[in-house]
Amino acid sequence: MNKKIYLVLIPLIITACGGSKEKKEQAAGSHSVNSAIVEVSEVVGVGKVEPEKKIISLSAATGGVVKEIYRNDGDTIKKDEPLVRLDDELELIKVSQLRSQYSSQKSQQEIDKLNLQESEARLSNKKNLLESVRALELKGAETTQTLKDLETEVTTLSLIVKKDSAGVRLSGSRLSELAGQVRYAEAEAAKKILSSPYDGILLDLQIEKGSALSQFATFAEIAPSGPITVRTEVDELFAARLKNGLDADIRFVGSDSVIAKGKVTFLSPYLKKKSLFSQKANEQEDRLVREVRINLEGENRLILNSKVESVIKLKNP
Repeated sequence: MNKKIYLVLIPLIITACGGSKEKKEQAAGSHSVNSAIVEVSEVVGVGKVEPEKKIISLSAATGGVVKEIYRNDGDTIKKDEPLVRLDDELELIKVSQLRSQYSSQKSQQEIDKLNLQESEARLSNKKNLLESVRALELKGAETTQTLKDLETEVTTLSLIVKKDSAGVRLSGSRLSELAGQVRYAEAEAAKKILSSPYDGILLDLQIEKGSALSQFATFAEIAPSGPITVRTEVDELFAARLKNGLDADIRFVGSDSVIAKGKVTFLSPYLKKKSLFSQKANEQEDRLVREVRINLEGENRLILNSKVESVIKLKNP
């Protein structure tokens, strides 16, 4: 009798244990689903220390042989300050010749204007004389031949005035043409003086005196004046959680020490492929990133182009 009772109880116990196990698995499953919604307090991205306007490569508008170098790496430079001078002897000769031609043509224009004034004065005098003779001829006090001779002189002087007037216009046109040629030659000569369009620091002058420089070739890199920033890239998974004004800690890669602090001041409006510190030019990326700019606060000794980590705090205190 007791054996039967035991036999009945064993299946019941097994069933009860199985049910408890299923409930635990369901509970564990529901817990694993909820754990997918992770509360993130900060986002870490790899970045590079750069000027606010980024490091700029300067290119030569024209080619030539380097004749003079006025500044060196590390120098503070001003906008449009000469940095390098290419061989410009031929360009300066051309400018001098055209300026001389312009000066001569300007003098010729003055002569042509004086000739015109003289012709106009003579014509005016002959016209007055013609009117007097015409009045006398009507009274019989002057011959018809004299009248005709004066009319011929007036006609001739009128043609001279027209010719001198055309000469003045031609001189002016030629003067304008030479002025344009002078400006063009001066612009060509100015291209031989290489400068920077920004105030800043000369980071790397890539040429030497006597070396040849090709047109549009890079000759220097500069850091424009302005705040120092960190340009970083954040994985697309966290891109939508970022906003301007968030605090950020900057630290060296692999270190927990904060070396600088800043705030997010720019968020790219689109996602793109990784561009910072890629291993290869054709490296395949299966995730996109969002570019973020962080303006650093206070004094710091970070070296431009340094690789750093940006720890962006999603909630400011």
